[in-house]
Amino acid sequence: MKSDRPPFEARPGSAGIRSVQPREPLTRTQHLYLGIALVASLVLLLTLAWVVRQWQVKTLSKSATSPVQTESAGLSESELASNRSTAGIPAAALERGSHLVVGSSNPIVQINPLYLGHQDERDAAALIFESLLMIDPDGQSVFELAADQSYDPDSRQLIFTLRDDHFFKDGSVLTAADVAWTYQLILSPSYEGPLKAHLAAVSGVTAAGPLHVTFQLADWVTEPDPAWFTVGILHASSYPADLDRVFELGQASPLPDGSGPYQLRDLSDGHATLELRPGFAGEVTTIEFRLIDSTDQFDLLQAGAIDITSSVWNERNRERLDSLPGYETVVFQQTAAYVLVNQTDTASSRLSKPGLPDALLEALAGHDLKAEQSELVASLGSESLSCPYYRGIDTSSEAGYLSDAKASLAPLADLGLDFTFEGLDWPELASRALEKRYDLMVIPALANEKLPAGTILLSDTSGKGSIGQANALPGASQDRVLFFCQRLNQLTVNPNANPLARTALSWTDRIENIRLTSFVE
Repeated sequence: MKSDRPPFEARPGSAGIRSVQPREPLTRTQHLYLGIALVASLVLLLTLAWVVRQWQVKTLSKSATSPVQTESAGLSESELASNRSTAGIPAAALERGSHLVVGSSNPIVQINPLYLGHQDERDAAALIFESLLMIDPDGQSVFELAADQSYDPDSRQLIFTLRDDHFFKDGSVLTAADVAWTYQLILSPSYEGPLKAHLAAVSGVTAAGPLHVTFQLADWVTEPDPAWFTVGILHASSYPADLDRVFELGQASPLPDGSGPYQLRDLSDGHATLELRPGFAGEVTTIEFRLIDSTDQFDLLQAGAIDITSSVWNERNRERLDSLPGYETVVFQQTAAYVLVNQTDTASSRLSKPGLPDALLEALAGHDLKAEQSELVASLGSESLSCPYYRGIDTSSEAGYLSDAKASLAPLADLGLDFTFEGLDWPELASRALEKRYDLMVIPALANEKLPAGTILLSDTSGKGSIGQANALPGASQDRVLFFCQRLNQLTVNPNANPLARTALSWTDRIENIRLTSFVE
């Protein structure tokens, strides 16, 4: 039956509505061009991805001042597995997954920010405890527990305002009382730990409410040093020490209780295992500090048994690097000796001229001497200065300690000063230090990092701060190397993390950013 409805093309459009016209289908030629364009786009994207991958591999950071990245985004699991095998990362390391192993040449005895004896204990403490300020890889101070600070140069009072979102294991908020208690323990006359020589500029600390803490600085301070406020903060209720017997904390410390991302799971026989606290982000869930023999270190690295470890940087280690294709290295410096300057006006000291000890400290710190200071140093003329030093236990070690002593005083030797070096056994050297029977003294950096009583270490050697009442400063240094497995992507190595220690470098910053390369079947 024939319809009276007009054909589609002839139908009138409704009022206000434009009629829809059918599209012509694509021709075979247009289909071909479109296919070619899509293939070209795909090739371009793959080429771009390959270029980005090569750039990331070539620019893998070996510097101690920037995060380390070893894995690019956008690669499939099969591509990643191929890259991992070609990188030479030992299978044992990849199979370890979220468990991180640190090879420690020294036993972990205790994890207490007030009594830390070596680099691995400091790294463990940095993972458990937080501080008011941190020093970033560029050497700039950044807030951690603090939210703000203000300094009054007239009263020499520094006030920190704390954040209110940092908690201890029991759920309690870290407050100004915890900060004040931590520093009161250090400032106590009965505390003789390694921090005492660094914090002589802080004369008092009080809590002003739950989130405000006030530091009173010494009269001679011209500007606060951020390093003074990088001490890990204790949970006051977990450290109920007697302020007259603080030294007991160095003998039998309570279990560590901090507000950081990790907590102690086990501590025994020089080993320690930390685990990620609930509520904290990060792919690294457990960190084991495993005590190893230094003679086994390279074998363990080659087998992939450890992820991070450090060693002396010498020719033998340089020659063996080719046997560690799955590891990166960062070379850093560790203080090997300290220089003491006798500021006491005694018959045994030739440094009795006013201002002369400070002038020597300025020169040793590398500061440009003012005209009057240069004249003071020149006034010594050819008069020889006595310098006792530790002679070690045999001829070989004595040669090393003498070399450190000469290197420590090299800036003064360059000014034309002459020295009489005298090698002594430790009891005699300690007696000389106590009785101030020296002009200058060079002592080795001890394992527990303690300095003789009465030592005030120059905390700022950059030239910005004042010498103040300092009577000692770091001298000779030793090159060391940090080995870390390439499976630890985006690892931050910070050369300024521990400013109150002879080894400043640490790998514990921003550990939540680490992405782990794991074994893929």
